[in-house]
Amino acid sequence: MLRVWKERQAQHGNMDFIFSYDGLPMIKSTIARIIARYAKLAGAPVIQAKGLRHSHVSFLINELNASVLVVSKRLGHSSPEITLKHYAHLWRGIDDAVAESMAGIIKINTATSKQFAFVGNQVVKQLSPKLSPK
Repeated sequence: MLRVWKERQAQHGNMDFIFSYDGLPMIKSTIARIIARYAKLAGAPVIQAKGLRHSHVSFLINELNASVLVVSKRLGHSSPEITLKHYAHLWRGIDDAVAESMAGIIKINTATSKQFAFVGNQVVKQLSPKLSPK
């Protein structure tokens, strides 16, 4: 849908904003009215425009397993730290997926014979009678 919209926009000149009819950003209230109109048509709850941004980020992380670098770039953040500040909680299940994918990959081959003789634990010197606590 976005590709078709960008092609339609290109007929009217180069536009940097997705939500634009004339190359300039839309006013917040205009976007809110558009969202409300389409939410009503779809029978969905009305959300704020920033909810679209958060939904997009959630989709990137949870469904596409996008890295923080990709998400940060798409959001236009100046650094990944800003992205992590707001969205780190969405990556919480990623570690489990990494651990699961590692299972069975690492092979441990134990030695068939010893290369040394175990002689017991290290000897601890006894304190001389003069130094022993009273």
